[in-house]
Amino acid sequence: MTTKSTRPVRRETSALVRDRGLRPVIVTVVGSVIELRAKGLRTTKTIDVAWCYRAAVMQRVSRQRVERAKVKRTVGARASVKERR
Repeated sequence: MTTKSTRPVRRETSALVRDRGLRPVIVTVVGSVIELRAKGLRTTKTIDVAWCYRAAVMQRVSRQRVERAKVKRTVGARASVKERR
């Protein structure tokens, strides 16, 4: 069982970004929102957790479509080689 995010939880990540120098990313989870900012800076970027989940699902579906298309092309190429013989 997981804990509901009712209070802000702030963590420093191992991810580095170039924003006025090389800085680690600070992540704050508040309710259903993720706030990102470079350490030492005040500007934040806000992302909805549901949007992140949907983007991850769409990326997985897109990758699966590409893989299926590759398999179909390979199978189709093998069938055309057999027809030539």
